[in-house]
Amino acid sequence: MTEPTATTEPFERWELPARLALSDRGVGYHLANPIIADVQAHCAYTGQSPYDAFGSPEEFAMVAAAEQPAHLRDNPDRDGYTPGDHLSGGLFTLALAGVVGSLFYAALERTLTLSATPAALTGMAFLGLAVFVVRGVPGALRAAGRPRLATASFALVALLAGLAVTAFFALPREPVFPVPALAVAAVSLLVLLWQLRGPKKPRQPIEHTPPTPGTAGRDNDDRDLDAWFRRLTGLLVGRYDLTPARAGELARQARDHLAAAQGTTPDSEFGPVEEYARELADHEPQRRVPFWRTAPAMLIGSLAGLSLAVSAFLAWSAEGHYWAAYGIALPGGLGSAWYAGVHLLRTLRLLRRR
Repeated sequence: MTEPTATTEPFERWELPARLALSDRGVGYHLANPIIADVQAHCAYTGQSPYDAFGSPEEFAMVAAAEQPAHLRDNPDRDGYTPGDHLSGGLFTLALAGVVGSLFYAALERTLTLSATPAALTGMAFLGLAVFVVRGVPGALRAAGRPRLATASFALVALLAGLAVTAFFALPREPVFPVPALAVAAVSLLVLLWQLRGPKKPRQPIEHTPPTPGTAGRDNDDRDLDAWFRRLTGLLVGRYDLTPARAGELARQARDHLAAAQGTTPDSEFGPVEEYARELADHEPQRRVPFWRTAPAMLIGSLAGLSLAVSAFLAWSAEGHYWAAYGIALPGGLGSAWYAGVHLLRTLRLLRRR
């Protein structure tokens, strides 16, 4: 696809995909602001379009992100998510379920008070933890470069689910105290709003200074070497989605190179392990992931959820069930629309790369 070159091209058309590309490479909102401002000032002064001056958003982001100090950047995986993003998604899912579930139960039972029983309290606690773990923890561990722990975390999900089922059936079901349904929904809604907050603005201006490796001067013993290369392999597999065979091959090549250099440490030869893993991954072909993990699949799922929410809203409104239409279908539709918008932008970016 030919990039636009006209100087009249709106800057915002280049800026948004550039910000997304920077974010995928660990450059957050506040770090990206002065970078984008420099680009805009350059274009305003010279009359060039950002495409002419800096290239496509992807090309610009690759160069600009590499120039930033490592300690100022996040470490996203190949889907553009950091470990914190994955965990935040788990919390978002749990809070959304709290809002919808409490309101739905209250409307179904036509009461504003939920009966708290030992079985319900314990079972819901374990079930909530299971939802949080399955939604956020495996992805967070992979993004952190811990693929083995990511696989093992599904055993924790099974354990929590089993404990939830046991609690629901084995513990007493006599009410202990009442819980206001609106209070549960309000707390869950506050968590959702907290999740949707913007990135926190730094108190002081961000200074672009070269980082000083914190591991410089460390003894170069076998344990340090093994740990460094194990970490490299884990990052390549978990965060950057390379196959274990390819990651092991790259780690062996790096170890052979280090052995030939003699008398040096991995950090002094290659730099920080997370930066070296990113550098290696940048030169690897994009691995073909299962379709269900791709942005188009996420977009299809979000659109399907939006379609169901709209259908439910229209049906419930026509039948006079306004509580269900506005309390369940409308929030569900808004959430699906938001996710669809995010995945649509990512899908368009993938199409532009081809």
